[in-house]
Amino acid sequence: APCHCDNLGRRAGEMCFAPANPAVKSYPHAHAGRPGSEDEDAYRLQTASSVYEPPAPDVPKAQEVVKSFVKCLVQGLQVTMLTVSGGRSECTVYIDRELTKLSLQRIDRAARRHIPLEAVAEVVVGEAGGREFNLATDRLSVTTVLESGQALGFCFGDEEERDTFALCLTMFVDGRRLDFLKMSEAAAADAAAGGRWFG
Repeated sequence: APCHCDNLGRRAGEMCFAPANPAVKSYPHAHAGRPGSEDEDAYRLQTASSVYEPPAPDVPKAQEVVKSFVKCLVQGLQVTMLTVSGGRSECTVYIDRELTKLSLQRIDRAARRHIPLEAVAEVVVGEAGGREFNLATDRLSVTTVLESGQALGFCFGDEEERDTFALCLTMFVDGRRLDFLKMSEAAAADAAAGGRWFG
């Protein structure tokens, strides 16, 4: 059965922590402003390359929040999705144990839609996030923009749930991209070594 974990989120400042991997920087405070936008009701979460300097984190508490959230996602987290027709649909969101892909399953359908994390281009919090995609987002919404140009809108019951989902998803996406970068660099190194060997 899908997980209905209570107290999934914490205030955004508690989510600003440095992960164990030193190659990835701390994640920004949830209320970092959306650059270049006149609309202050939405903000884009920055990736690991952000220059934003968060306040001193509570690392153990933040790690516990992420651990609990991952457990819920693996088991299945019920959320409300927005449709382009202006409606809402209840669905369950899953993540695989390797943290490489999201899966979405509507409660009225058996099939799941799989989304590789590397296909996520951007995570936007707030009302403005879904406007250009014809999604009726509000301040408690999270819009996941895909590289394909499509977007998925999710609604939450409060700011803590919203921010926990958005920040954790951003961390998972950054982690996946870092994995791809390492694989690309390793492949390039192998190719260069092969060229020297046969050169």
